[in-house]
Amino acid sequence: MTPKSAVAPTIEDPAAAHAEAQRRRILDAAQKCFITRGFHAGSIGDIAAEAEISQGLMYRYFANKRALILALIERQLRHDQVSISAMPPASDLVDGLLACYQQWARGEVLPIHGNAIASVALYAEINAEAHRDPVLAGVLRTHDKQTSAAIHAWLRQRDVDQGRIVDEEQIAGRTLLLRLLVEGLAMRAVRDPDLPPERVRALLADAIGRVMG
Repeated sequence: MTPKSAVAPTIEDPAAAHAEAQRRRILDAAQKCFITRGFHAGSIGDIAAEAEISQGLMYRYFANKRALILALIERQLRHDQVSISAMPPASDLVDGLLACYQQWARGEVLPIHGNAIASVALYAEINAEAHRDPVLAGVLRTHDKQTSAAIHAWLRQRDVDQGRIVDEEQIAGRTLLLRLLVEGLAMRAVRDPDLPPERVRALLADAIGRVMG
């Protein structure tokens, strides 16, 4: 889904605040390198240089590239929890997804801090790596279940607030539809970047209408 990092340490703990800032800086650098160079081509040296720190200092925070990618997934989970709780109205959601499609189609990175699917390239890299790394695959599946549970809870509360009969099976289907819609839209932007905006918007409006029940 399409931002916040871990809760910042209090000002009374400057050492912890500095460590968190360094960690965030390294993750931002890693995300940028993985987007531009790919997961395997982007080296620890490249990431350290992008973060403007030494490799030795970087290893104090992350043991290897797997640790970096796991931390990016964890940051994505926190982003999802925040963004789901602040989901916009249906019409705004349609317009927002259309804007995402258009930016993805142009090969741009969405200006959303900490969001893996902000870049289709990074999203594809993480999923491809999960096929080769069972530990990463397990973490990714856990993240996916938690995100789906958050969407399910949000849709359920929306139904309750509107006085509807709560149908858990139906909500599960609407949750899956939204996941398929967003993730499929990202891939479609790469494979078919020239779709007419009005056609994409009409299809999104229909699908989002179903998601919202």
